[in-house]
Amino acid sequence: MEGPLTQARSAADRLVGGPGARLWGQVIASPAAFPLAKDAGQSAEELAAALAQRLALEGTCFTAVQAQGGYLNFTLAQGWYRSVEDAALLAEYPARNMQHPAAIPAYPAAIHPLDWRLLTLLGRGEAPAPGLAARQDGENPGWLLRYTARRLAAFGGDTPSDGYTAEEQALLLRLAECLEQTGGSLPLAKSLLRAAEAVWRITPQRLPPRTALAACRVLEQGLRSL
Repeated sequence: MEGPLTQARSAADRLVGGPGARLWGQVIASPAAFPLAKDAGQSAEELAAALAQRLALEGTCFTAVQAQGGYLNFTLAQGWYRSVEDAALLAEYPARNMQHPAAIPAYPAAIHPLDWRLLTLLGRGEAPAPGLAARQDGENPGWLLRYTARRLAAFGGDTPSDGYTAEEQALLLRLAECLEQTGGSLPLAKSLLRAAEAVWRITPQRLPPRTALAACRVLEQGLRSL
């Protein structure tokens, strides 16, 4: 099943009649004007501006389109962000064929298996500093993900938001990236950490309850898949 990001990219491609749309910041950017402009004998900037004037967005997941530097930048609708929450709450990550993590060394405090898994995935597990197992901060990425998920669970609920702030939209975009991460455990781990960082730019207790619940679900499912 296509995720929200894939659906948005496909929708932009259909609107402009050309492939290549991708997430750029918080917009879906299409480069379709570049090859079309070459055939039409125009500059990409001119053609993109003309296309932006006549594209019909009614019934799509976009609320606006702007031409910038030859690209067509599509603004995602509030309903699209809500669809990310829906996908996150229903998502089940596939089990991964992972190698057994390295043996857990003898530290002053026992290290959580997921913490060690994250350290080895991120290349920090070769010879970590003594006492790192006991650390409960950003230097221990596994702990950060587990703690973030727990905090999100404390504030999560079924109450939807009427709209999303720019920070909340940024978080939902990070969750959408996690949902579509198929490149293996290391890319998924990095995506999960970016999502956790986005959570803490807002703080879990300030998130709409349903958004917090969706983020919790993504982190928990992602951790089980590493």
